[in-house]
Amino acid sequence: MIKNKSLFSFLVIILELSVVFSCKVTKTVSSLSVNRVSVDSTDIHLSEEGRKEFEYLFIEGLKQRTLGNFDEAIKIFSRCLEIDSHSSATLYEMANIHVSKGDYQSSMFLLEKATTLNPGNRYYHLLLVKVYQQNKLYEKAALEYEILEKISPDNPDYPFYRAALMVLSGKKVEALALYNQLEQKMGITEPIAVGKQQIYIQLGNKAAAYSEIEKLIQANPTVAKYYGLLADMYLADKDRDKALENYEKILKIDPDDGFVHLSIADYYLESNDSVKAFEHIKLAFKNTVLDFETKAQMYLLMVKPGSSKISDEHQVELLHILIDAHIDDERPRALMVDYLQARKQMGEARKQLKLVLDMKKDNYQYWERLLLINNDLLDWNSMYLDSKKALEYFPEQPLIYILRSVGLLQQKKYSEILAVIDSGVVHVKNDPKILSQFYTYRAEAFYNLKRFNEAFDVFDKVVELDPENFMALNNYAYYLSLRGARLGLAEKLSAKVIQANPDNATYLDTYAWIFFVKKDYQLAKFYMETALSKSTEDSAVLIEHYGDILFYLNDKENAFIQWRKSVEKGNPSKILQQKIAEKRYIETKEN
Repeated sequence: MIKNKSLFSFLVIILELSVVFSCKVTKTVSSLSVNRVSVDSTDIHLSEEGRKEFEYLFIEGLKQRTLGNFDEAIKIFSRCLEIDSHSSATLYEMANIHVSKGDYQSSMFLLEKATTLNPGNRYYHLLLVKVYQQNKLYEKAALEYEILEKISPDNPDYPFYRAALMVLSGKKVEALALYNQLEQKMGITEPIAVGKQQIYIQLGNKAAAYSEIEKLIQANPTVAKYYGLLADMYLADKDRDKALENYEKILKIDPDDGFVHLSIADYYLESNDSVKAFEHIKLAFKNTVLDFETKAQMYLLMVKPGSSKISDEHQVELLHILIDAHIDDERPRALMVDYLQARKQMGEARKQLKLVLDMKKDNYQYWERLLLINNDLLDWNSMYLDSKKALEYFPEQPLIYILRSVGLLQQKKYSEILAVIDSGVVHVKNDPKILSQFYTYRAEAFYNLKRFNEAFDVFDKVVELDPENFMALNNYAYYLSLRGARLGLAEKLSAKVIQANPDNATYLDTYAWIFFVKKDYQLAKFYMETALSKSTEDSAVLIEHYGDILFYLNDKENAFIQWRKSVEKGNPSKILQQKIAEKRYIETKEN
């Protein structure tokens, strides 16, 4: 269920508040300390020379602390304490440095001494509260707030922080008594009622917990969020009807409360009433005050794969509502992209993603998704153009260079691939798998530029960097077989690939072809027939290779049938046409 964001919980905020105070303390006391050095130097036996040395060192210590030279500052402040061991300001500054370094134990000892020497300085006590909390000494922290109440009796927050810390220390009954005292002074207020309610829940007294919120509602009958507190309690106790009753009271006060509409929608979803749930969800999503994050949380819960609670039609409707309600936010449209991609509607997904990028060009994930969609669509020209734009924003991202190389490879722009690889590889930081991808495309470019020796040298680096880059290993083995070079290595590489990928038709084809080149035609036939049985579509290339093998096994009639079938499947090879015309095998040679 989506919780009401306005709930007041001292047990949660107490740690945050102490951090805020400690930040304020650091700045304020530092400035005060400089102006009160002479007063703070309490040793009456200090000579005038000693007093001046103390003041100089203290100011120098503050300077080093401000510059972030903490160790040097500690040394200087330690020298100050050698001159005057009763300087509470020096103890405080040293403690502050230890807090910055995360040493809460050392800072605690220093602050305890500082507060003993100067018990009226509230900033020392405030920092000590934080240190006690970090050391999980909640009872001591609570006692510090009791001291602070005496130092600053006009601060209304200190008693509440003390009560929250008392609860954390296990003194729930004492905290309850403190809340009752505060209630006698201040009347029924949200902080007191909620504080008491939480204690009663922890004590197992649910009737009293309900009573506290009901009193709060009686005192403030038009404040909608208090009915939300009560509804949440009923929901936690699985009294769904009472919860719904209070949610509906909120809507009478504020019909546009988006949180409540989501809560009611959740109620109806749990009751399997999707019609009513959807109506409330739409009202919540149309609410422009309710933040997108909360709506997205609800949306993602409803469309969770395997347990979707709404139809595709309703899902699209909600996405359009989100887009309209948050017209200047790209994230609702990004959710639409998710929806379209999940349904393989890549063209429409790309259209929506480009609108997203028009709004948020500095988001790397969006650019990466666009390039991957281009890859899925086999749109190499868009891959080329979009990768160029992406690099303008993210020139340090290696994957963009890799995807750009993919597009260039498909467009046969081999020389440009080499330039792209040289520019991108400098951004790879000791990641062998990423380096392997860069070298793979460099090797492909070299091979297609007929620079075979350079290609094979780079492929060797690929194998060394990533022995499981099966695509590269397969291509390397195939290229070696086409060149009739290092056939032993080619067979070894290909065997490793199909051992890891026994159902991959392309890899099986390579293995069969290596045996064909080695003139082991029976093994070639076995693996080629396996490849054809694993192929999800009739590959024209595999069929041609099968015909070649059959020809050398003297099954020429079937070889001719396979060659003609390859042409029917769209094989454009001129050499294949020549094979058929001349009824003989003609080797394809690499120059």
